[in-house]
Amino acid sequence: MTSSQPLRVAVIGAGPAGLGALLALRKVEGVDVQVYEQAQKLREIGAGISVQNNGWNVLEKLNVPPIPPESYFRNTDRKRNEHWNGRNGAYIKAQRDPPGISDERRHIRTPRTRLQEALLKAAPQERIHLKKRLTDVDFLSVGGVKLTFEDGFTTIADLVVGADGIRSLVRRRAFPEHAISYTGRVAYRAAFPMSLVEPIPDLPRKTIFWHGQDGRWIYTTPLGDGLFEITASTLEPKELGEVVSWGQPAEVEALRKHFTEFHPVVGAIIDAVPPQTLGQFAAFSGPQLESIVRYGSVALLGDASHPFAGAFGAGASFALEDAWTLAQAVSYALRNGLPVAEALRLFDETRSPYCSRLYDELRSMAAATEKGKHLPWDERVMDRIEERWGDFEWIFSYDVEAAWNETLNHAETLNQQRQAGSAEDKQLPALL
Repeated sequence: MTSSQPLRVAVIGAGPAGLGALLALRKVEGVDVQVYEQAQKLREIGAGISVQNNGWNVLEKLNVPPIPPESYFRNTDRKRNEHWNGRNGAYIKAQRDPPGISDERRHIRTPRTRLQEALLKAAPQERIHLKKRLTDVDFLSVGGVKLTFEDGFTTIADLVVGADGIRSLVRRRAFPEHAISYTGRVAYRAAFPMSLVEPIPDLPRKTIFWHGQDGRWIYTTPLGDGLFEITASTLEPKELGEVVSWGQPAEVEALRKHFTEFHPVVGAIIDAVPPQTLGQFAAFSGPQLESIVRYGSVALLGDASHPFAGAFGAGASFALEDAWTLAQAVSYALRNGLPVAEALRLFDETRSPYCSRLYDELRSMAAATEKGKHLPWDERVMDRIEERWGDFEWIFSYDVEAAWNETLNHAETLNQQRQAGSAEDKQLPALL
């Protein structure tokens, strides 16, 4: 890249992370950003997705149009969700939105397609290239990164943004020492007409986690657009879980067998699931990366940067925060004539500590899961919920702009100190 050439940015993946990167980077003067997506057409796999206060903040910064009220579900009493004993249906606790936030920034659950549609409405379509499956990443000795795709297309970028999910090829090429593995859990997900569950007696019309004593749970909620959603987390042996592809069709009986001891309402909801709507998703995760940038030319966003197996209900918001922060760092570097590597250092300095805190929270949750194994069902469920499921207010109250400004202020303070030191050094010969 020269001063007369734009910074060539290639974003791999067109999920929330990739589309967020496109929306944020296209606003940066001197950047040519292109998105490459392997799918033949853009569609989200899964059921619902959550948008929280921190996610609303970034969507507003990216000028993403609002999701229509009829297309999402929002609980009353400022509750994000409730946790119940899965066997007897007893209420245990609720997780609530952070105090002080406005009603329009409260938690919602919406079909994944609705968030994608909102992002796409704001995105320049000519910069999104479909049917581009990445096959190789080559870090050139002369600078830049050569990307090769399955159809033979190649391109060279100054900056590659890995927004290609938990099984990220960009991460595997940039961090070959890092590996993910099966966690022992398979999720089952479905979204289907609300009318199929409305006849169920005592059906709770709210967002609920129904918990089992061994870590199994099933999540049920209205979804918006006249839909109802279930997501279930189950324990499956390695030989089964490792061969499950992302979103492959599943039999309802494969789901039902995990919840035979649960409350009759749970059984009735499972019985109402249309078989053609049910998919299964094997959960994989990996250790925390020491850095989410490498070689001065690669940045990882979203699940590619923090490959843990889903938690907190805020994955899309995390990805959008990553994208917005990266764009601020790139803009700062270009305005001040700094190399891309400095932009990535600032991005990493802002987001890696946040990732680290997320991993710390997950380790605490895992430790809580191991406690109380000797207790009977009801007591164990109570113990698990109280220990593991906090409000996570620090996540949903996170101010991405304040975090970036803190990094920027620190960098500028250090720069001023270096300049002052350099000026003093130049005066030393005269003083001597």
